[in-house]
Amino acid sequence: MMEKIENLDYGLKIYQNSDLYTFTSDSILLAKFVKVKKNDVIIDLGTGSGVIALYLAKRNEINKVYGIEIQQELAEMAKKSVLLNKLSDKIEIINKNMLDVNLKANVIVSNPPYKKCNSVANVNKSRAIARHEIEINLENLLKTVNKLLQPNGKFYICYDADRSAELLYKLKNYKLEPKSMFFTYASLNKKASIVFVEAVKGAGEQIKVLPPIITNNSDGKYIENLTINEVR
Repeated sequence: MMEKIENLDYGLKIYQNSDLYTFTSDSILLAKFVKVKKNDVIIDLGTGSGVIALYLAKRNEINKVYGIEIQQELAEMAKKSVLLNKLSDKIEIINKNMLDVNLKANVIVSNPPYKKCNSVANVNKSRAIARHEIEINLENLLKTVNKLLQPNGKFYICYDADRSAELLYKLKNYKLEPKSMFFTYASLNKKASIVFVEAVKGAGEQIKVLPPIITNNSDGKYIENLTINEVR
C-alpha cells in the first residue's frame, strides 16, 4: 500500500499508510479532550502518524509539541505530515523509545497500546506494536509520564474500558491524580469500550465523571464530529 494523504478537520492533512498502524477515532476524541494554555509545552507519547500533535498545534497557541514515536516508519511519515501542514515551528517528531526521553512538559497526552501481549493476533508488526504492550506497558508509560511532567501538569490518556480499575489505581500510584473522565460506547446496549482520563500531577483527590459518549448511530456507523459534554 502506498502512502496517501487524507483530509482532517481545521484544514489539516495527514499521511496514512494502511500497511502500518493508522489512527482511529479515539485519537481525535482524545485530542479534543486535551485542555492547554497559551505557550504550553506538550509531549505526545506514542504519536504514531502524528494526528494528535497536528490537532493540538493547529487549534491552540502552544509553544511546542514533541511527538515521540518508537517506530521509524511511522515517525518519518509523521514528519512529512508536519511539513505538509507547515507546522514545523510548533511540532517536533522524535524517533525514540519514550523510556529514553528526558524532556519536560506542562501537558502530556497518550493513546498507548492497551492490549495484553498474550492477546496478539495475526497482525503485522507495526500494528502489533501500536496496539499491544510489546514495547511499552502501562507501568512503564506512567513511570515515564511522572518523570517528564511538571508539577501540577496535566496528563490525558485513553485506554481499554475493561482495564479502567487498573488504570486509575496505577495513575494514583504515580502521583497522577484522576480529575475527570468519561467512557465511550458503540451503543447504549453495549458495554463501555474506551475510557478517557485527565489526571493532574500532585493534585488532591476528587474526580468529575463526564456524560458518556455514544460513538455510533443506529446503523452502526461512526458519528463524525463528536463533542465532549463538559459538566461544570
